[in-house]
Amino acid sequence: MGAGPAVLGSGAARRGIKGAMVLKVLYTAGPGNAFQTFRMWARGEHDLVVSHVGYSRQMYEALARHGAAARITCTYADDDEQNFGGISVVRRPDPSQGRSGLAFHRSLYQKARMNMRDALDFGANVVIIGEDTIPAHYAPLRRRGVTVVQALHTRLWREDRPLSLMQRLRMRGYRKGYSNGATPVLSSSDAVTAQVERLAGAGATPIVEFLPLYHTDHYSGLPAPDLDATRLQIMFIGRVEPSKGALDLVEIARRLLAQGVDFGFHICGIGGALDEMQAMVAQQGLTDRFVFHGWCDRSALRHVMTQCHVSIVPTRADFIEGFNQIVVESVLSGRPAVASSVCPAVNYVGGAVDIVPADDVAGYAAALAALDRDRAGLAARIAACGPAGARFMDAANSFGSALDEVFDAWRERRPIRDRRIAAAA
Repeated sequence: MGAGPAVLGSGAARRGIKGAMVLKVLYTAGPGNAFQTFRMWARGEHDLVVSHVGYSRQMYEALARHGAAARITCTYADDDEQNFGGISVVRRPDPSQGRSGLAFHRSLYQKARMNMRDALDFGANVVIIGEDTIPAHYAPLRRRGVTVVQALHTRLWREDRPLSLMQRLRMRGYRKGYSNGATPVLSSSDAVTAQVERLAGAGATPIVEFLPLYHTDHYSGLPAPDLDATRLQIMFIGRVEPSKGALDLVEIARRLLAQGVDFGFHICGIGGALDEMQAMVAQQGLTDRFVFHGWCDRSALRHVMTQCHVSIVPTRADFIEGFNQIVVESVLSGRPAVASSVCPAVNYVGGAVDIVPADDVAGYAAALAALDRDRAGLAARIAACGPAGARFMDAANSFGSALDEVFDAWRERRPIRDRRIAAAA
């Protein structure tokens, strides 16, 4: 797997003033609010807003375990630099924002140059970049002995249509960056891994897979769904957008009514299509079948979950999914999911999910109707949730443990080792 290029970070970049092994990390955290997560971590508090253990939180914890210094860059607006324990979080502009076509392609190079300036200014010997930048652009850092790793939380391209010219140009940069093990990858799913290997070839670069991580108190302790209830209660969690399948729920509801199913939809989220969806619900005379809860924090979400039997995750084929944590969160709450085939998460939860081909509105309605009529089958799906959810509470499968492998490999001057997480049976 190209062991030579993967053994990086040697020489001056590895040594402090007195020659000690000093791990210094630059991490590009992207658009999320890494500042708030950092403040809560520094105070020793759990983040009560996000539904899982955030990736930036896992980064801070891994850095502390390894005694590393770090600079974390974040494009989240309107916050000041934060510092604690040798770790700083700083805001940086996003050169890609609002760009398209050739301008967007050029902005990726500008972003890489900005990140490399940060790395050199900080004296980083390990740099972890996101999917929003092309790994081939970081060759100057690698030539200086810096380890460059890419964390991929989503697929690199849509599978349902040919790549455009600009996309092909970008993929050429990814392929070059992965060749001969130059840029090891932290991968959020087997679907992401498959695309990396299609670009670079199997075994061309080390790949460390990881799963989202949850604490046991995130969704545990909820009462079991009431199987004697006559109305099937269905929750939708996430952005109310066409690409997330939110508008398809109206047609699914119409089909369920036609099949004689007594049901209710609980919509937990906001988004650009919320007003349109509410108007469609009213036009179809379905207002008694939909409850719009708006954005829900974890406490509010737990309350809605107690009222529901199942979740629906109808992501459309035109959305590039890297995993889809809603599938997991539903399972952890003891509520099986009816989910789109484009969600890689469905491969990891076994019998706790009914998989429907993307964009198949009739298929979603049929799956929900079957669960309503076969309550024994629904009970079996519910029983499968506990075993299926256990792997997502195991830190050994987490992003943090993937970071441990990167940092251990740097200290031990060895290649980063592959790690694949098997799909559920």
